Amino acid sequence: MTRPNILLIQTDQQTAETLSLYGNPVLQTPALERLAEKGVVFELAFCNYPACSPSRSSMFTGRYASTIGVHANHMLINPNETTLPQVLKENGYQTAIIGKNHAFMNDAAKSYYPGAVPEKASLLRQVFDHVRLAEHGHMVDGYRNDPESKAAHEWAQRNCWNSPLGYGTNPARPEKCGTHLLGQTMIDYLEQVRDPEKPFFTWLSFPDPHTPYQVPEPYASMIDPADVPLPPKDSLEGKPERQKVMHVMDAMDRADDDVIRKVRAIHYGMIKFIDDTLATVFAKMESLGLMENTIIVFTSDHGDSMGAHGLIQKHNGFYDSFTHVPFIVYAPGYKGPQRTEHMVELVDVMPTLLEMAGVPVPYGCQGRSLAPFLRSEPDYAPREYVVMESGEEGEPPKLSDITGRPEHPFDERYFVWCAYRDAWLGKGKSIRTRDWKLNVYANGEGELYDLGNDPHELTNRFGDPAYASVVHELERKLLLWSIAKEDRLPMNTTVKLTYEDKRRENMKA
Repeated sequence: MTRPNILLIQTDQQTAETLSLYGNPVLQTPALERLAEKGVVFELAFCNYPACSPSRSSMFTGRYASTIGVHANHMLINPNETTLPQVLKENGYQTAIIGKNHAFMNDAAKSYYPGAVPEKASLLRQVFDHVRLAEHGHMVDGYRNDPESKAAHEWAQRNCWNSPLGYGTNPARPEKCGTHLLGQTMIDYLEQVRDPEKPFFTWLSFPDPHTPYQVPEPYASMIDPADVPLPPKDSLEGKPERQKVMHVMDAMDRADDDVIRKVRAIHYGMIKFIDDTLATVFAKMESLGLMENTIIVFTSDHGDSMGAHGLIQKHNGFYDSFTHVPFIVYAPGYKGPQRTEHMVELVDVMPTLLEMAGVPVPYGCQGRSLAPFLRSEPDYAPREYVVMESGEEGEPPKLSDITGRPEHPFDERYFVWCAYRDAWLGKGKSIRTRDWKLNVYANGEGELYDLGNDPHELTNRFGDPAYASVVHELERKLLLWSIAKEDRLPMNTTVKLTYEDKRRENMKA
């Protein structure tokens, strides 16, 4: 297969366990299930930072957040970085973004990175030929002045945005809501904008199922809250204090099971809405004959704890509920297993898609291509572990620092804690194998989970002498990873004398 089209579908804040493909017992997503039947489900895929912009930025550069300096949410890609759509565009692809951005700067003059912005910069409207943006709620380019869409957006913002657990049933018609409008925008692109003489790369980026937790009927009542499973209870005993602060500052200590089930049911309804929308997109691609030459990747930027560990949304931590993301790849001609436990990081997206497109991977890319696996090459060597990063420099707040907090999960005086900069103070790194997870933090705190016997990460073994050898081995692997991921840029072009050149001369003599 040469010059394939590429469709990268990304949701926002969706943990893998929300899908039946990853074991969810109540939510069926037939469009994604049909896609997976012709492709592969990566069971162990992880974001590299559990927040929107660092995760998206590392994915689109193939480089870790700490390497590119995107160490906090709302920081965006340095225009000097080389990005996936930029490389594809330079190699003849028509590029498009349809949906949420939260990765690329729009204005070079507002760059906060040192140095001049180059002429060929990774800026939104330079790397994408076609731009149709959307925000959380229901605002989508091309429909912003539609009275019903504006009303749907205003209802969502007014009723479900300002408190930690705000949720509800949006009274709007589904066809006036953001998810449907993005699907329609994608179909319009395929029918009217796409250049048939070029392969396309499209980032179809849904702002849902991120907050605000709301969705119209029939999706709002599609899942009975009584049927929604709850995660095991976590006392947070022996866990880093930052997690107890998260628990309190989102008033999750005052949220009962009934509320969590209802919020989860709405969250699932938002995902079902996305799946139904994708069904229409895939049907249009079939009718246009595009499925035979289009690689499709479905993933999310990070997870949502959805009550697990007594937490909601995303936070400065490394539980699987924050970091384990869905990852489905449909590649025409793929004949490998439908499921695999090969470990994947989102930094792997860029080198994988470039190699599948026959485009050289830029020097400095830190991800690992999955293309050899997708081509069923026998010498493919999967990752032994994945590494995740989080947090800004500083000391994380303690419970003793809290002088005011929400009285209940619907207290609109306090926005969700993960939106506060203070919530992300305290750097950390996590290394995860299939059997173990070690989290180390700059202030000396740590977590070790025996995933084989404790898959829900309830019992912290860090500091237990019986597990000292496990900690030592994982710390060693993390040290070697840190050395290997040190930035190779800029490339050294200063030294001209090499033994390899001399060796070649000797062989010719």
